[in-house]
Amino acid sequence: MIARYALAPMKELWSESAKYQRWLEVELAVVQAQAELGQIPGAAAEVIGQKARLNTARAKEIESEIGHDLLAFLRSLEEEIGPEGRFLHQGLTSYDVVDTARSWAMRQAFELLIPKLKKLLEILKRRALEQKETLMVGRTHGMHAEPITFGLKLLLWYDELSRHLQRLQAAQAIVSVGKISGSVGTYAHVDPRVERRVCARLGLRPARITNQSLQRDRHAQALAALALLGATLEKMATEVRNLHRSEIAELREGSPHPSSSMPQKQNPSSSETICGLARLLRANLQAAIENMVVWHEQDLTRSSVERVIIPDGFILADYLLTRTTALIEHLQPDPERMRSNLALSKGLIFSQTVLLKLIERGMSRTQAHELLRAKALAVQRGEGELQELLAGDAEVRRYLSPPELATLFDYNYHLRRVGEIFARFFGAE
Repeated sequence: MIARYALAPMKELWSESAKYQRWLEVELAVVQAQAELGQIPGAAAEVIGQKARLNTARAKEIESEIGHDLLAFLRSLEEEIGPEGRFLHQGLTSYDVVDTARSWAMRQAFELLIPKLKKLLEILKRRALEQKETLMVGRTHGMHAEPITFGLKLLLWYDELSRHLQRLQAAQAIVSVGKISGSVGTYAHVDPRVERRVCARLGLRPARITNQSLQRDRHAQALAALALLGATLEKMATEVRNLHRSEIAELREGSPHPSSSMPQKQNPSSSETICGLARLLRANLQAAIENMVVWHEQDLTRSSVERVIIPDGFILADYLLTRTTALIEHLQPDPERMRSNLALSKGLIFSQTVLLKLIERGMSRTQAHELLRAKALAVQRGEGELQELLAGDAEVRRYLSPPELATLFDYNYHLRRVGEIFARFFGAE
């Protein structure tokens, strides 16, 4: 299924070859900075720059012998470079390279996600304006409440996703830091000026303080932004699933999934996929929060976890945005079915309008509420529609004539502020 969607840039960003390339770029940036500062021979830096080549197969072979991926990577580079290779990794610890490279990757990952979210927002805006006046029933607790428009539902999603855009941008800023500060963050064997130069080259900021690693509240915030985004996408997909049901049938996915056994079925498979995968983003967030806790200056309890949850989280978020964008773009509302479903309550959706008018005319709130509740129960027993039952009630006629009552059963009354709500977002469009 995933192969049908354009995920190559995000998947490639988190590939093993890309990881090794980022490690190499960090190491080369350190060598360049140290040479510029006169801390290693410039000639050696030049040779390293010319000869440093990735040999992933050799690095993996060495790793199988020594059990340390970064050290194996360095030894494979030294074999490629020759004697000058001894100047690699001067004063550094593994996490100087791993964490800085990972931050660089996360910043790039957000650069892929943010335009995708902006595209979804553009589509939601267009579809919300298109469906601005498409009348449908609003539901609370799964029950008919009062009339709304499908455009308002889409606009609500637009507003929420706009906040997620801000969260992604904030999370990108939080993770866009590097560290070249040594084994416990004291710069004992590396000049802080090296860190500043390396980070500038990679488009990162130096962390103000570290121990052996960057602090994982940063990663947790990034995965929280992804999990929150996923929760909204799931909320949207859940609504599509509900309105796609046979009993409601107000929406239809553009490419529903057929049943293998029942030819008549058109299943909302895209929405269901979105709902399922969003759970993984939330699970990844839990692991990211657990990763914030460490013994003293560093241990490896979180290393194995973040190798999974960070690439997985970004790839999942990318996929979910792609699927949700296609879902909203091709979503097929059925205005006629929405209208017919509005009529199912036999006028009960206007009960609050009548309630407020009776109170305005002088009836106590308690009396008006109890009267309308009794009439609603009669409607539900099949004794007629609300308007006719109220028109035939002597107590109601003391406050409202039948013509006045009829004016209260008007869909337009409920939609008169829709334009004002939309204008908050898009002006007079």
